[in-house]
Amino acid sequence: MHCKHLTAVCSVAVLLALVTVPAVALAHERRTLGGGKYDVVVGWEVEPAYVGEKNAASMRISRAGTSPAEPVTGVEQTLKVDIRQGAQSKTFDLRAVFGQPGYYVADIIPTREGDYIWTFNGSIGDDKVAEKFDTADGKFNAVDRATRLEFPLTAPDPVQVSTEIQSARSAAESAQTVAWLGVGVGILGLLAAAGLWLARPRKL
Repeated sequence: MHCKHLTAVCSVAVLLALVTVPAVALAHERRTLGGGKYDVVVGWEVEPAYVGEKNAASMRISRAGTSPAEPVTGVEQTLKVDIRQGAQSKTFDLRAVFGQPGYYVADIIPTREGDYIWTFNGSIGDDKVAEKFDTADGKFNAVDRATRLEFPLTAPDPVQVSTEIQSARSAAESAQTVAWLGVGVGILGLLAAAGLWLARPRKL
């Protein structure tokens, strides 16, 4: 009886692992584009995505309804991705991943945590594409800080470091301005004293 109970518990544990692990590992969004011609899977190449860690915006493209999936190749020549974070955006080229037909990535090192918006623009075959994917929708992850993984020392927040450097520069520039004003006042004082000395009444 004990062995049967142990076997049942192990079976349940294996089933739970099979159900839960893919949900974490495959945090990607799936859509059909081109009027139903293409199945795409979009997400970070490395999940979860962390600030300061090399990653990539990835898209896997196959012909819709094919099994096994039939990859669509050559798209790196006709498709780009605009990546937006906050008020800043930049256009990235896609590259085909060697040995994985139909899989394309745009290399990026995210430097700020939060949600990212990817807009793929161009074409797949003869079909125009202008498709937006947003991490805020929850189908793939936003970028997070790696603080909880850092050991033994926690790296400083790059945004905070940049702010502190800017503040230090501003303070240094202000101090330099004050110093130059002091020098200017000193020179004017010397010139005034020299003028008074030259203008003094002279004894005959």
